[in-house]
Amino acid sequence: MRNGAIVMLAAVSLAGCSIGNDDGPGIAPTGSGTTRAYPAEAFDTIALNGSDDVDVRAGPAFSVRAEGPSDELDTLRIARDGSTLSIGRHNRLFGWGSRDKVKVYVTLPRLGEANIAGSGTMAVDRIEGDRFAANVAGSGDLNVAALRVDRAEVSIAGSGNVRAGGTIRRLEANIAGSGSLDAAGLRAGEAEVSIAGSGDVRAAVNGPAQISMLGSGDVDLGPQAICKVSKMGSGSVRCAR
Repeated sequence: MRNGAIVMLAAVSLAGCSIGNDDGPGIAPTGSGTTRAYPAEAFDTIALNGSDDVDVRAGPAFSVRAEGPSDELDTLRIARDGSTLSIGRHNRLFGWGSRDKVKVYVTLPRLGEANIAGSGTMAVDRIEGDRFAANVAGSGDLNVAALRVDRAEVSIAGSGNVRAGGTIRRLEANIAGSGSLDAAGLRAGEAEVSIAGSGDVRAAVNGPAQISMLGSGDVDLGPQAICKVSKMGSGSVRCAR
């Protein structure tokens, strides 16, 4: 877990260099004006780069469309690389100029991984299956309304936030920086939590939990968690014992 924190810290600086600087043509959209559709399928990972917003819904068929000002949609780049759908912007000359947000709507059978680099927001209605991984680098937000998987892995580097509810067997949370995992409505059978910095983790764990803390972060796993704690710094831990 500590190695993961170091890797995620490195990801923050890399993300800061690459946000909004996607090359290549991407998927050619259909439509014009303020709505575009993108013929993409066979993906289970979504990567959001930049400050746009993405709404993700579980459904039987793949669908990707975007809404926003026409000139902003002209700069939107959506591409599929293997099993990953990437959402970002084409390069602008010298990278200058302000941008208005667009909103991207994605439907797919199952989301297995969500990656956010930048300040964008991704909202997901529900996720089911064996595993789900969330990686946030920067100040972006990921909101998952209903998570029902065997194992959830959450990594945050920077000041981003992940919010989740639902039921899982195992939670693995790794925070480097001031980000937070706000999952008081997420019930887990066991957990492993690592914080380096001032980040916070909240979840409802009914079983064993391993906690490693370095800094001023706070962990609250509820009154049913049986915790083994390794702590350096002024951070606080709340468990049953």
